[in-house]
Amino acid sequence: MKKVAIPTKGDMIDSHFGHCEKFTIYTLSDKDEIIGTSEFRGPESCGCKSNLAYDLKEQGVSVLLAGGMGQGAINKLKECGIESFIGFSGAVKDVLEKWLGGNLGNFSVCNAHANGDHNCSH
Repeated sequence: MKKVAIPTKGDMIDSHFGHCEKFTIYTLSDKDEIIGTSEFRGPESCGCKSNLAYDLKEQGVSVLLAGGMGQGAINKLKECGIESFIGFSGAVKDVLEKWLGGNLGNFSVCNAHANGDHNCSH
């Protein structure tokens, strides 16, 4: 069993992991079938500067699918044992289905976060 978190705004993936409205968390069986869905509202601060990765770990999350994310956030997630895949867009359920179908996203890290500048396009 594994849990997959997706930053969510409405029913769409939120393009910026650290500032999302909430996370949709899917619990998957060993056969990658959805056996549960829940929501988690994280802190209202930047994901790379908060305990968000640790909060997701406490929720049992092992995979995070996102639109955009900086290297600092990726590093924190990795420290917590959470594998991250970025470059997704669209409806949350479609993003999960794409990932389950073998789409690993488009690994392009947001470089605007390197100097604390959060004026990136996502």
